[in-house]
Amino acid sequence: MQKKHVYIVIRVPKCGSTSLTRMFVNSFPESNNFSIYSSNYELMNEDRNKISPIEKLRIIKNTHKRNWKNYKRLSLKSVWEKTNQSIMDGDIIHGHLTIDSIRLKNAKKRLITLIRDPYERMLSDYNYSKNSYQNKKSPLKKFNKKLYVSANYSLEGYISYLKETQPIFGRYISRFVIGKENVSNNLEYMNENYFSYGLLERMDLFIEDFYKKTNVRLSQQKSNITKNKRKSYLSESEKLAISKFCEEDISLYNEIKRSI
Repeated sequence: MQKKHVYIVIRVPKCGSTSLTRMFVNSFPESNNFSIYSSNYELMNEDRNKISPIEKLRIIKNTHKRNWKNYKRLSLKSVWEKTNQSIMDGDIIHGHLTIDSIRLKNAKKRLITLIRDPYERMLSDYNYSKNSYQNKKSPLKKFNKKLYVSANYSLEGYISYLKETQPIFGRYISRFVIGKENVSNNLEYMNENYFSYGLLERMDLFIEDFYKKTNVRLSQQKSNITKNKRKSYLSESEKLAISKFCEEDISLYNEIKRSI
C-alpha cells in the first residue's frame, strides 16, 4: 500500500514561521492541519541548559495546556499517537518542532522549513523577549530569566547570559533543522531530508522551488513583525558577539544562501 504524503512545517522561532504556516494552511484548504509544539519541552533539559525549576514548571504547564486544548491529551507521546491515527494523505503538521522530535509513522514526511539571517534572528529574539517581559503583568515574570535579562540588559549582555546559561541558542537554527548532533555536510543533509527549504529573505525563491515540485503556488503572507521594536540595528561589537556565539548557524545560513 502506498504511503501517505504529509507536509511537516518545522517552524524555527523568529524565522518567519507564522507566515510560513499561514501559507500552507491557506494553500491547502482541503487538508487537515495538526499543530504540535514540543521544542521548549524537548530542549529545556538539553545539555548545559540552566533553566530554573519555576521556568521548567511553566514550560510543562503550557505544553500540557496546549496538548489538552488541541488533542485532549497531556503527553507529547499520546499527541503523536492520536495524530498518527488521524493523519490523512496531504495533511499538514506544523509547530515549533525539532527535526528529531517528529514521531510520524506510516507516512512519507515532506519536511518544510525557512531559516533567517542569524544576526537578524538574534535581534528579533531580543526585541521579542524584551517586549514580552514588559507586557507581562504577573509578578512571577522575573523568574523567567531570559525575558528578565532581555528587558534589563543590552543585547551583548543578553548574548552573554545565553552563552552562559542556555548555549543551545548559539546553534538554535541548526538544532531545529539539523538536530542535536552536527553533520559533516549541511547542504547534503538538507537536500536528503527536506522536501523544500529556503531563506526568509528570499521567500520568492522558496515559493518558486515549492511550485516546481508540486505545481502549487504558495501565497506569500504578511510578515509577523514584533511590535514596538526597541532596537532596530546592530553595532559592530554586537555583530561580533553574535558571530562568535552563533558561528554554526551563520555557517549553515551562508551555505544555503550560496546554493540558491
